[in-house]
Amino acid sequence: MNIQRDFSAGNGTDRAEEAKARRIEAAKLAAARPRPTQVSNGEEAHFRASQPTSFTKGLSHDEWGLVARNEYEVCRDALTRPDPMMSGLAIAAEGRGKPARRWESPLAGHYFDNQGPDMDAVAMAPAPRLGSSELTAEMATVYAMALLRDIPFQDLAKPGSVVEHLTFPKGHGKAGERVCVGDIVDELRKLAWFDPEKTPKGFYGTALTEQEKRRRKAQWDGDKGLTIDVLFRGSTSGAKTGPYLSQFMLVGTANRTGNVPTDGYIGYGTQVIDQRCEVATKKTDFMTRWSDWLEVQNGVDTRGGEAYEDRRRFLTTPRDLATYVHFDALYQAYLNACLILLGNGGSVDMGNPISQFRDETSEGFATWGGPHILSLVTEVATRGLRAVRRQKFQVHRRARPEVIAARLAQVASGHIGGMDAKAVKLIKQMLHEFGADDPLDHTRPGLLLHWVAEHNGAVSSAKASGADKVIPPEKNWLLPMAFSEGSPMHPAYGAGHATVAGACVTILKAFFESEERYLTALDGIDRLYEAAHGKDALQAWKGASNPTIAQELDKLAANISIGRNMAGVHYYSDYYDSLRLGERIAAGILEEQMIGYSEPVRKSFTSFDGDVVTLETDGGETAASVTMTIRRDGAPVTREDWWLRHVSDYGIAAVGV
Repeated sequence: MNIQRDFSAGNGTDRAEEAKARRIEAAKLAAARPRPTQVSNGEEAHFRASQPTSFTKGLSHDEWGLVARNEYEVCRDALTRPDPMMSGLAIAAEGRGKPARRWESPLAGHYFDNQGPDMDAVAMAPAPRLGSSELTAEMATVYAMALLRDIPFQDLAKPGSVVEHLTFPKGHGKAGERVCVGDIVDELRKLAWFDPEKTPKGFYGTALTEQEKRRRKAQWDGDKGLTIDVLFRGSTSGAKTGPYLSQFMLVGTANRTGNVPTDGYIGYGTQVIDQRCEVATKKTDFMTRWSDWLEVQNGVDTRGGEAYEDRRRFLTTPRDLATYVHFDALYQAYLNACLILLGNGGSVDMGNPISQFRDETSEGFATWGGPHILSLVTEVATRGLRAVRRQKFQVHRRARPEVIAARLAQVASGHIGGMDAKAVKLIKQMLHEFGADDPLDHTRPGLLLHWVAEHNGAVSSAKASGADKVIPPEKNWLLPMAFSEGSPMHPAYGAGHATVAGACVTILKAFFESEERYLTALDGIDRLYEAAHGKDALQAWKGASNPTIAQELDKLAANISIGRNMAGVHYYSDYYDSLRLGERIAAGILEEQMIGYSEPVRKSFTSFDGDVVTLETDGGETAASVTMTIRRDGAPVTREDWWLRHVSDYGIAAVGV
């Protein structure tokens, strides 16, 4: 190992040659990574008569919310070519004289980066298909989130928490009684996807498909199926224990003005960041009428319709979290987490050179200090956003949950228009699994759709137009949206928030001593907290949990990602697969940066799937040695296996077609 090289004045030529050699080594490393195959779920080609499950927002929709095949193909070709003029397409709302939104960075996936994995060197497994039990469960989950949007987080784990505006229907044994959180969980548990004794439609053979991986790590607990204590929690162990919200979204730092972490103020230079947030008015949801839904699909700009209370508070309900991720600066939560770790005594991972060799004479700043890690959090976010844009626009083009909900309602109401007959058959299959044909059959979750219709009737005070009457009130299963504009002007899969979450959290886990140090070892954070009911304060959480910093960072990633699901704009698989996409982007950037170090460096992190990933360099000269070693449960894992695991078994056999 040679770390005593002379780069003094007059040695510029040697320095230039070494810099060039290191860049070449980084390029070789990037080129040598295993390359996944980009594969969609095939629905775009399978449904030839229309595109009922593809992203069509902004195109011209007929009265049934369908887009002409030829117009869709023009848009698809413009996205994949790429065509900066989008083949002359215009947002449909413009042609109708209404304010229009725009597609958001549709061609960003064609850009190139000079650091980290190329956007085509990372991938996501195909999205769940129409008619599958997984998609039915995903829709049931976002419906349940919408119904429980105003229940405080601490009450979500209490079966008896009352959902004020919902009741059991006539003919049921509990007719007229108020619905509780436990009743909604019971309905979810009836779905094959959440029942460990059943094999959901869409599973073939004995191989552990990507579907089964998501199922095993979703909101259920081993052989118990879905349980209320892990409702809406996420895929990692850190996300499933303790208070629902990560402490990084609640506590602050000890500041020079006398604030302590439990005051909720994060030191940001001479300013502070207040963890209290704006409060959107409860019981106010959008797009619950067909005419409103159709306007939004045509690209009409309806943003700004939410109302807010004249106060701020700590995040208390799913609607609060949805509001947070409506307006956040995308990497905002991880910047805050980094400031909290820096301000409350978080330690840099001991594999850095200052800790190993120079701690008596040097301290971190430009390297291994605050400016280094704060800039890294931002840096990986930009790469993650571009990579996920490629998945969204150039690969999968998956419709948002608001669209699948509309398909369920219109098919049940007999208004299919020119929808592909194969798609209609699969939607009817989902409706049957939902129990829509017999809502009082206690073996199926038919009550869930009944409650969605009841909820929509309660929040829709405006008089129905002629267009609204195509969906009768009892079959109004449109998804109640937290945002007046519904989902963004880009496809669902993957999720930008979740990809950035995966990338930023991986950087934080690798940079800080996160596996061996507990969260409560940070200065001023001796216990876990949650928002106090009706008070502008935090209160101690009463349960028994003491997470490591890494586990709490995993929870932060789940909170932000699933907060988008709580708004109605994403599915569970969007969160799950995008998180792992972001993780690999961060790992690739860390690996390539190793080549630039002239000292021995070691970084490690535990992945979202429990792998311990260690990156090391000996700090050698031009051909710096960089190794990635991976272990799971003590056993070695190959680099190729880890890099491709989340996309290696697609499990996309056609379901019922």
